[in-house]
Amino acid sequence: MKIQQLFKQIPLWSVLTTVFLSVLLVVPLTDNFIDHTKTYLLFLSSILMILFFIIKSLRQGSIKITISPITGSLFFFGLAVAASTFFTSSYPIEALLGMGGIYISATLIAILGGSLIPKDSTSQFIKGMTLTSVVLVVATVLQMIGFGPAQLVNKLIGTSFPTSMVFNITGSSFIALQVLLVTLVGAVASIVSERKVSKFFAASLPILVVGAGIFAWSLLPGKDTSLILPAFNSSWSIMLDSLKNPRSALIGVGPSAYSNTYSTFKPLWVNNTAQWSAVFSQARIFPITILTTLGTIGLAAWVFFVVKFAKLKKRSLISSKPIHYMIASTLILQFLLPANTILLTIQAVAIAFLIANEKHRLPLLQLLTVKFKIINKVELDNTPSKITKFPLYLSIVLGLAGVVTMFYFVGRVYAANVLMANSSKALANNEVIKSYELQQKAVALNPYLDTFRRRYASTNMVIAIALSNKADVTEEEKQQISSLLQQAVREAKAATTLDPLDSQNWLSLAQIYKNMIDISEDAADWTVQSYVTAIETNPNDPALRIELAQVFAAQEDYQQAINIMSQAINLKPDLAGSHFNLALILEKVDQPETYREARISYQRTLVLLENGSDEYVIVNQKIEDLETLMEQKGISLEPEQAQQAPTGTESQVPSITEQNLGNPSEVAPVEVENVDFNANPETTETQEIPTTDLSDELN
Repeated sequence: MKIQQLFKQIPLWSVLTTVFLSVLLVVPLTDNFIDHTKTYLLFLSSILMILFFIIKSLRQGSIKITISPITGSLFFFGLAVAASTFFTSSYPIEALLGMGGIYISATLIAILGGSLIPKDSTSQFIKGMTLTSVVLVVATVLQMIGFGPAQLVNKLIGTSFPTSMVFNITGSSFIALQVLLVTLVGAVASIVSERKVSKFFAASLPILVVGAGIFAWSLLPGKDTSLILPAFNSSWSIMLDSLKNPRSALIGVGPSAYSNTYSTFKPLWVNNTAQWSAVFSQARIFPITILTTLGTIGLAAWVFFVVKFAKLKKRSLISSKPIHYMIASTLILQFLLPANTILLTIQAVAIAFLIANEKHRLPLLQLLTVKFKIINKVELDNTPSKITKFPLYLSIVLGLAGVVTMFYFVGRVYAANVLMANSSKALANNEVIKSYELQQKAVALNPYLDTFRRRYASTNMVIAIALSNKADVTEEEKQQISSLLQQAVREAKAATTLDPLDSQNWLSLAQIYKNMIDISEDAADWTVQSYVTAIETNPNDPALRIELAQVFAAQEDYQQAINIMSQAINLKPDLAGSHFNLALILEKVDQPETYREARISYQRTLVLLENGSDEYVIVNQKIEDLETLMEQKGISLEPEQAQQAPTGTESQVPSITEQNLGNPSEVAPVEVENVDFNANPETTETQEIPTTDLSDELN
């Protein structure tokens, strides 16, 4: 009896611990450790749910799942996520490690948790949430007075995270406020349901109210933690553009591909806002994110769940009302705001507790053992039939194999993130070789993540440049440089293969080719094509065009450089860097009218800079130097009336980007070569020589 009770309590405390740790736990071992902690904890919890369910099925001799009115909708939502994850990309690892894996894990916890958690446990969940939120508020207050989580993390790992509300163990004050609001709904509903205020709630409610006020205050405009969300109009426009593709309209662009879609379809008017350079990973509200990333099938499944849940309220028990209101509050927040991992975790666990509380009056889906009769033909009438449980045991074995595989996969990926974080620390300490080796190991553990391949490519290039800048380069070092350059190109190409719609991958490849222009005949063409592809995937980003124009200027193709820099100015007229770089290019044309145009561009730059800043002084000096040069050359500052059109702008030949971007709203298909993701990169030992790049001084 005690063992049976233990098996019931383990899943209960497991999900309660999941909620508690999801809000409060941070493991500072990776670069993005707050988000990684919440995400991988959810993955681990879902794997444990599967394991507990397998053990329970083995003990019962059959597979039993509690079927509530919302189980079917949850199942269909999980299928929609799986379809979008695996059918929108040839390499779905990024989606499985991001929102795709989060959605699937949350769905598994909601469905399986309802069958594992004992009945009448809702009060424990609400009290657990209340305690968690109280600890969150106390931790935040301690942080405000100098003794909070940031100070602890800084002492543990030697970091310098801000000791203010900018650092929050949930990820942001915005997420913390949502956690407190959901908890307050559950606590108040519990008090109303029980018609009395216990000592526990009497002590905790004031703390929650004060905490909610603190977090709400921190989100006000002008604060360091003020709320920044994408505009609704831009989210709506991006969604409509993504739906023009039939496949995307059906299954979406992929659970974790919203940022790529945002870059591709971002409306031009966003460049006139303060968010012009931001790339958002979610839309303004959750339903738009679902429709964009999971398509109409995903949105239909989610709406189906919401409708079924709304109908469930009328038939739910009185003891289920508080948790029902908590789930409703999470849905309301999702209607109004983007989703986040913590809120999805709380929502999934709350659904599991709701189903568990109603399980005694819900039907069971029971998959009984299939019985096979083995009969000896000679003794057909005398031999009793033998019943085998082989199908059940086979299901259990397959399930356990799946659990072990998931544990291994998640652990391997997390270890790769830890190695990559350690490489960042080594690079910060000028330990370039150590950083290189750690990145090499990280890529070997997880070769299917484009960000890893991109960073590793950059490190190879940095070391190659450092070696080539040495005064006396030996033959062995020349071979190392060649090997490093080849490896940098391979890794950057691998990133573009893994995610060909991420403009950052193409930008990384372009920058690597750009550094090879002086040593390879074809590097200039490869550089231009990579920049063009980057622009195709992010057509309204002026910075990409600025870099491409600089490449043409370095090749003395000034007309193309001027055309493309003019495009950058048209995309964002108030960007000082565009005007400054255009002026530099116009000066190089070395003709009277281009000198005048350069002077005008410098003056426009000056207007956009803060008076008295270092940049302002530099540009002002440029204007004085240019005017002196024009005076020496006998060039008047004002154009002559009879003068012909300026040399720098007289040509109407379309630029390379205009030729490739007939319609910026439609991304041309990108051809990429096959890459061996299991190839072990070579190890090269070098010394770092620092380099300086001032090309983006005014960008």
